[in-house]
Amino acid sequence: MGDLGGGSGRYFIATPLLMRDLIFISYSRKDVKWLVEFQTMLKPLAKNLPTDIWDDTKIKTGQEWKAQIEQALSRACIAVLLVSPDFLASDFIAEQELPPLLRVAEEGGLTIVCLHVSHCLHEETEIGKYQGVNDPSKTLDRFSRGERNEILAKACREIKVLALQSQDIL
Repeated sequence: MGDLGGGSGRYFIATPLLMRDLIFISYSRKDVKWLVEFQTMLKPLAKNLPTDIWDDTKIKTGQEWKAQIEQALSRACIAVLLVSPDFLASDFIAEQELPPLLRVAEEGGLTIVCLHVSHCLHEETEIGKYQGVNDPSKTLDRFSRGERNEILAKACREIKVLALQSQDIL
């Protein structure tokens, strides 16, 4: 029997590295309107991205919802945060979603993308240090549909570049 442990007599089992190949969208259920607008704008890119796009609407009846969210968090290379007062007030987001996302972002394994949908106190939180797609003083809820589409299209273009970079395609 060969020594796979470099002469130490120990054997190592190779395990695949965790593949971060997912765009995780985090939002408050009270902000579903903004999720739908963002999903609509993102849809044409979905087939051309090297990553999957995930939000909790992908959880199917009968699946363990918390396990599905944890699995998606573990695969995320990009986290899109739809930032609003309801987002910041969500205990689930603050306690279950943001801590692993922020930890991996600090380690360099994930990019945080803040999309400011409504004025809030984001600067009082850990996400306040991340550059948003749009200026926090120019939130989506201030604009007409056409102006929102312009901001959402910009966000999608930036996410596309980040997704390509995350998979070493650019």
